[in-house]
Amino acid sequence: MTDLGTISGAALNQYLESARASGIDPTDGMQVARIDPEQAADAEARISGEAFEDLLIWLIERSGDPLFGLHTSQFVQPGSYSVMGYIAMSASTIFEALSKVALYEKLVGDMGVTETMMHNGMVEVRWICRHQRQPARRHLIENVLGSWVLYTRWLTNNQSLNPEMVLLEHDPPENRKLIEDYRRIFGCEVKFNQTCSALVSKPDILQHPLRQPDPQLLSTLEAHAAKKLQSLGIDTTLAQKVRNRILASINERLPRKEQVAEDLGINVRTLHRRLQDEGTSWQTILDRLRQELAQGYLRDTRMTQAEIAERLGYSDIRSFQRSFKRQNGMTPGEYRSREART
Repeated sequence: MTDLGTISGAALNQYLESARASGIDPTDGMQVARIDPEQAADAEARISGEAFEDLLIWLIERSGDPLFGLHTSQFVQPGSYSVMGYIAMSASTIFEALSKVALYEKLVGDMGVTETMMHNGMVEVRWICRHQRQPARRHLIENVLGSWVLYTRWLTNNQSLNPEMVLLEHDPPENRKLIEDYRRIFGCEVKFNQTCSALVSKPDILQHPLRQPDPQLLSTLEAHAAKKLQSLGIDTTLAQKVRNRILASINERLPRKEQVAEDLGINVRTLHRRLQDEGTSWQTILDRLRQELAQGYLRDTRMTQAEIAERLGYSDIRSFQRSFKRQNGMTPGEYRSREART
């Protein structure tokens, strides 16, 4: 039997709110699933995936709604995604928000894994569900994809932002009239019995701006998320662990690689070797993180170049300017001017 890991209390709450709105008291269901109501009310709590699955099936059966999961997506809010939801809020584009999902979705739970890829000239955001038991799997997939679409519309302040198509791996509902509910929520064609479940969009949607980017808050939230992952003992790649350690310290002072290696319980030589095995290096991780943060600071804040250079641990402003131009083909000033015009 597959270990289903855990789900956060924040994610569970979306289903409980949906049930209550339908006139269902979930208390009996939580008793059946052996979930402590006080634990369920704690956004930071971790509930076993098996218990969540039992509760979800109880809620589906009690609701009598063949689209309970899809309809539950309408109760999504930033808190539904734990700190990841607020990280997405602080990103500058859909692409940046999606990149954070891959890093921090385990804070929401172990229900599935997100993959973003190009396929036939289109962007596919796929969700691979870990739950195999029906009807939980079907409803989870529909909830996750529906929640993504509704939350993205909120993030972009654009209620007409729709994917080009939605792919679902399972059969259509027996009552074909219910297909209108899919179209109402997704705003596009929905195809059933597909090889995967995904949102399909044109590539340019990834550059759609979000309504309240805040790179400084983003940095703070990512540092908190990194520490949360660590406290939960959630395994990530060494490259991600290194990135998280750097990010957690970047507002104070840039950590030395010797200190990061020591924090991770390895020596510097092992750090270099294992990063090389993962196809990266300390300098690559540091450079990419610095460039990502620098672009956000230049685009979305009034921080001076000297302040940015100091924040990112450069020895002086000239070192920052040389590094930025080498990576981006333009000076920080040229980048800021270009972004101001777009």
